[in-house]
Amino acid sequence: MITEQPPAEPPSLERPPLERPALWSSVPEEKWRDWRWQMAHRLTTVDDLRQVFPLNESETEELGRCLERFRMAIPPYFAELIAQDGPGGPLWKQAVVSSAELEERPALRVDPLNEEDDTPVHGLVHRYPDRVLLLLTDRCAMYCRHCTRRRFAGGRERDTSSAQIDRFVAYLQRHSEVRDVIISGGDPLTQTDAKLNDVLTRLREVPTVEIIRIGSRLPITLPFRVTDELCRTLERHHPLYINIHVNHPDELTPEVQEACDRLHRAGIPLGSQTVLLKGINDDPNVLKKLFQKLLTFRVRPYYLYHCDPAQGTGHFRTSIARGMELIEYLMGHTSGLAVPTYVVDAPHGAGKIPIMPNYVLTNFPGGAVLRNFEGMMVRYVENGEAVQDQIPEGVSGVAALALGVQECLVPVGLPRELRRLREGPRPRPRPQEAQRGRKLEIPDLFCAEEE
Repeated sequence: MITEQPPAEPPSLERPPLERPALWSSVPEEKWRDWRWQMAHRLTTVDDLRQVFPLNESETEELGRCLERFRMAIPPYFAELIAQDGPGGPLWKQAVVSSAELEERPALRVDPLNEEDDTPVHGLVHRYPDRVLLLLTDRCAMYCRHCTRRRFAGGRERDTSSAQIDRFVAYLQRHSEVRDVIISGGDPLTQTDAKLNDVLTRLREVPTVEIIRIGSRLPITLPFRVTDELCRTLERHHPLYINIHVNHPDELTPEVQEACDRLHRAGIPLGSQTVLLKGINDDPNVLKKLFQKLLTFRVRPYYLYHCDPAQGTGHFRTSIARGMELIEYLMGHTSGLAVPTYVVDAPHGAGKIPIMPNYVLTNFPGGAVLRNFEGMMVRYVENGEAVQDQIPEGVSGVAALALGVQECLVPVGLPRELRRLREGPRPRPRPQEAQRGRKLEIPDLFCAEEE
């Protein structure tokens, strides 16, 4: 368990100002910030990569073999971020193809969540009772190497047709139980404002659709897509929410903050979705930095996903036990606002299963024995009284708490206990005086400190 003593803080994760790679050094700022220019100049080949990154001959050959099977695309904006660390960094691992993707494992699947089994209409997934998922495109600005839909992402870079949108709407009209529509892909924000407006208008014609959610990585990989025009389009269709896919604090740049501010001004609540990735963010300090910084961007951490069992992603997968450790560390060492729900999106179509550390050690008649993030264990009585069993001799530990022999067990050397010792005790009322009916002398919380 990693929560008893917080890990030492790493060197600052703040980054110095970026220096644009030579390939784009002469690009005017107005063009650089044009999301269409960025999409048209993505790095998609080994030769493209070599113009930005120093690659040796073996790396070049490896990348060439991988690109015979897999699609790669990296916007110049994100390539500039990658260049700050160079090959092998956390952003490189998410964006650039690797020979590790060629390894096939028997427990990994092409369709890891069995979405095809819950697809009554092509491009529409209906798994949960009151919500559906619409896949509007197979196009992304950047193709993440851990993608759960790598079976089709980037295949043709095409959008769903208007006829297919008609079929989506017809299905929703037949299923009045659906109140929540999630739009994904691919990345729906790669579509034009006009196409997005058309889709959202059609969905709003279905009276039983209450809320619409958009899942997108573009505010992170290509924040220039979030224009004033896009925000004006989106704000016509409230209530509308956006969940942003972000995995590492190095992705949170001033440009991303600007994009988030624009969306907020359009009245759009923002949440984040993060995938737990081995060698990228499976570290308590990295996750804490990421989630705390997201809050400063007014983005609420929503889900921390265990990496889906998609074929070709085995090198990214951690253990579930490690994910539980990380969540337990966060729950003790940062605000609850900064702690997402850790979920496993289970195979065979089982859906999202929340995973939590075990804080209930045992139950007894009338109460339970609970554990906190420090390892402190307490006896908790639910209604003020508990059945008192006969207590055997020599009982200790959790059993002593359950039987009422002890009220709590406190680990030695807790940081807050040491802090109390340093700062000294504060006056507090004595319970025995209250029992004798005497008036309690309670110190004024707001009085001046004694000299």
